[in-house]
Amino acid sequence: MRLARSSHGPRTANRPITMRQFLLGGLCGLAALTFGADTWGAAPSRSSDIAAQNQTAQAILAQTDRQWQFLEEYCIECHNVTDWAGGVAFDAMSPDTVPEEAAVWEEVVRRVRGRMMPPPGEPRPEIEAMDAFVAWMESYLDHAASQRPDPGYVVLHRLNRKEYANAVKYLLDLDVDPVELLPQDDVSDNFDNIASVLQVSPSFLDQYLAAARTVAVQAIGNPSARPGGTPYVNPDTSPQHFHVDGLPFGTRGGMVVEHTFPADGEYELNINDMARALWVETMEYQHTLIATLDGKKFYETQIGGEEDMKAIDQQGDPAVTEINKRLKNIRFKATAGQHKVAVTFVARSFAESEARLASLLPGGGEERVPKVRTIEIRGPFTTEGVSETASRRRIFTCYPASEAEEAPCARQVLGTIARRAYRRPVTDGELDGLMRAYERGRQGQSFDAGIRAGLTNILASPAFLFRSVQPPKDLPPGAVYELNDLQLASRLSFFLWSNVPDDELLGLAEQGKLSDRRVLEQQVRRMLADERSRTLASNFAYQWLGLRKLDEIEPDPAVFPYASNHRDIEGDLRGDFVREIELFVDSVFRENRSVLELLEGRHTFLNERLALHYGIENLKGDRFRRVELEDSARWGLLGKGGVLMVSSYPNRTAPVLRGAWILENLLGTPPTPPPPNVEALIDNQPGQEARTVRELMAAHSAEKSCFSCHGVMDPLGFALENFDGVGRWRDKDRFAGTPIDSSGVLPDGTEIDGPDDLRQALVSRPDQFVQTLTQKLMTYAIGRVMEHGDMPAVRAVAREAQASDYRFVPLVMSIVNSPPFRMQRVPLENEAEVQLSSRGK
Repeated sequence: MRLARSSHGPRTANRPITMRQFLLGGLCGLAALTFGADTWGAAPSRSSDIAAQNQTAQAILAQTDRQWQFLEEYCIECHNVTDWAGGVAFDAMSPDTVPEEAAVWEEVVRRVRGRMMPPPGEPRPEIEAMDAFVAWMESYLDHAASQRPDPGYVVLHRLNRKEYANAVKYLLDLDVDPVELLPQDDVSDNFDNIASVLQVSPSFLDQYLAAARTVAVQAIGNPSARPGGTPYVNPDTSPQHFHVDGLPFGTRGGMVVEHTFPADGEYELNINDMARALWVETMEYQHTLIATLDGKKFYETQIGGEEDMKAIDQQGDPAVTEINKRLKNIRFKATAGQHKVAVTFVARSFAESEARLASLLPGGGEERVPKVRTIEIRGPFTTEGVSETASRRRIFTCYPASEAEEAPCARQVLGTIARRAYRRPVTDGELDGLMRAYERGRQGQSFDAGIRAGLTNILASPAFLFRSVQPPKDLPPGAVYELNDLQLASRLSFFLWSNVPDDELLGLAEQGKLSDRRVLEQQVRRMLADERSRTLASNFAYQWLGLRKLDEIEPDPAVFPYASNHRDIEGDLRGDFVREIELFVDSVFRENRSVLELLEGRHTFLNERLALHYGIENLKGDRFRRVELEDSARWGLLGKGGVLMVSSYPNRTAPVLRGAWILENLLGTPPTPPPPNVEALIDNQPGQEARTVRELMAAHSAEKSCFSCHGVMDPLGFALENFDGVGRWRDKDRFAGTPIDSSGVLPDGTEIDGPDDLRQALVSRPDQFVQTLTQKLMTYAIGRVMEHGDMPAVRAVAREAQASDYRFVPLVMSIVNSPPFRMQRVPLENEAEVQLSSRGK
């Protein structure tokens, strides 16, 4: 697609105004804007502000001819009306059209700033000339944006699964598994909270209604519940020879689930069959199986061993049936509410083992236990009422002592929950509707049943399920307005907590105090200090860094046996990788450190398993602890196993993937997708002399059409080549047996060799990384992908952060005070049509 319009030809009434007219003539109109103070796009209400704007305009004009010459010298040879390289023709453009073609010029800025253009292999200007051109064009774009403010528009915004579960936890003090209740959320720009891709079709809403009914029963309980069964499948398909998190110490293997019991009463546990008529590995030794409720044992039996194996051998199926009966119809009592039910095996000490010493390695011999694949919890078979639970204490702010007290109490209970769920005061009409639902549920049943019906309505209400920002009345399409305090509170809480506002934040918003800059900063600091802000690491950073893809990678056990899904040696390495990064990022955020420490931080968090994977000794146990790293290669994100594994193939490293990961996630300059006819790299073949990854890529990258991208990506990826596909350090190539070559030359001429040099090169240009992080944070905070029109605001936030040495809290404050966060545009007619059509899909 051709992105540029020709500026040649006769002047007409529709021809764009000249650059001078735009820059200088627009100042009068700019003075009339009525935007909120302390935000980008704010009206220059003082003559000094107008003078400063005029001075900026004059400086831009003064450099125009010289900077436009940059394009003519280095860009027009390819980007012209004949070749249309990349769909852009600079000889069909002029400085006058820059504001109208901001999308094109923002892309130009991104590529020149990222040293991707001019491409490697072509004549390149001096770095100073590239930086001067970028600075001039950014100034022009920023100035143009200040005269035509557009904070953007967020379409109807549904809660995603994570936000729904967090909200239920806050509203009802109930932990729910959103994966079991709700459909999977779509993703855009790596994030699952982008409004434009969160579907709101009738089928989705049906599932949210079903979830509301389920949650209401789980939260309040149901003494009239009929017996039913809930199956649970163990997500861990690997051999279960190690201690499982959440199970009692001194146990091995098994599974633990959190089950919500509807009432006090008697229940039943069923465990999958373990005995079969054929030989079953791990059954040759006797094992002690136990079942626990909240860590307290309620059942114990033995399975396997000489007697069981002899019975199976002699009797066949009848013996198998008798053995498996030990795992069925296990009765136990439980009170209403959420409890942890676990099935596991008592660990046998090495001193008790009669096996040979060779079998005493972890996961060997008698330590190998049968797999617990599934369990089922059935009931209740008898009920004894509903005990007080955490959820009921949260819900029932009052409880009637007589029939006369029921209606007022119900109105109070439902009104309190609705205010928190809707993130605003509840209208009388809304509360009347909830009371009608209560009355229908109460008819012929209990007070609790009525509240359960009202709660279902709250959880299924659009006021709860959608983060709607309604504009003030009578504003025309395209008009810009500032979010009110309640809308600001909601946007802020979903940004920092992925959750609804708490009572303190909501109360300040109801009083109209939250928009006060001092009060807002106090709230941001309070919220960042709260435990709920850890979602910025577990949710934002997890998605920003693309760690979701770890679930799709299964290391080849022939190449990386210690990191495959078979946990015989190292356990859940993939989970350890994610936990390390979450704790590391959280430490930078929570301690208000410079975000540059994400690149160069000298500490991390390890348990024994991950420490051994990194070659670090004398760290014992499963618990993660903060560790100061002596090996500089491990500093920052580039030394983290999760990053290195997610940018590798299952059987080898991938310098191209690692380079592309750095370009997209750290530098904000994702490479152009390869042409569809590009052949995949062929790995080493049997019978051929083994070659290193660098040698395999050499011929492919040498092609001129390929080198323009590979010349940028490959040096970044090769600098990390000492790390294998699962993040272990190595000095030699596994296949070729030759020393690793991690050297390269960056597009700006910087020579690097290894992760230390690469990290230093990235840190030497802090603005590039901070701007990328800012753009990602703003995308996550607002719930829409930052586009070309947002880049002036992104740059303003990043520049402001420099004054605080890029510390995290001031960076967040700048984002919260930015126009895209604090303001919104009334949708244009075509945007309103798109939103309406998306609701009907």
